[in-house]
Amino acid sequence: MSQPTIILHPEQVKQKIRRLAFQIWEANFDEKRILLAGVKNRGLQLAELLAADLREISGIEVAVTFIRLNKDNPVFDEITTGVNPADWKEGVVVVVDDVAHTGRTLLYALKPFMGELYKRLQIAVLVDRAHKTYPVHADFMGLSLATTLQDNVQIEFDENGVQVLLH
Repeated sequence: MSQPTIILHPEQVKQKIRRLAFQIWEANFDEKRILLAGVKNRGLQLAELLAADLREISGIEVAVTFIRLNKDNPVFDEITTGVNPADWKEGVVVVVDDVAHTGRTLLYALKPFMGELYKRLQIAVLVDRAHKTYPVHADFMGLSLATTLQDNVQIEFDENGVQVLLH
């Protein structure tokens, strides 16, 4: 098996996350608070990194929570979140994941928030792939990547930072 290709090195990922934070702030500059809801596990890790940058660059109160779902079988397993979605109905919710591939995970990640009317319900991803089979598109993306269906994009979090790999 061949070595994975590094698409983004840790320093480049930091820059992408910073740019995503600025985009989220620009789209929501008039808000007092934002909820970043990260899809467990890597989406939550990304949400925490985004929150740190958002807090640094803006005066917006940023909360982070998780969305837990079975990515292989989201229809039959319960989808949970660490907050009561009704507590955010007057605010902005940004669902965060690492890679958007077919759109299925993001579609089901939105489910806990579908029972309320929000000012804005947005999606942010680090990498957006062009293989959508579900009608879900990211409002904010760090990198749009054209790949084949056989390619696997992987986000790695380690002690050196975050990097994006293509297998």
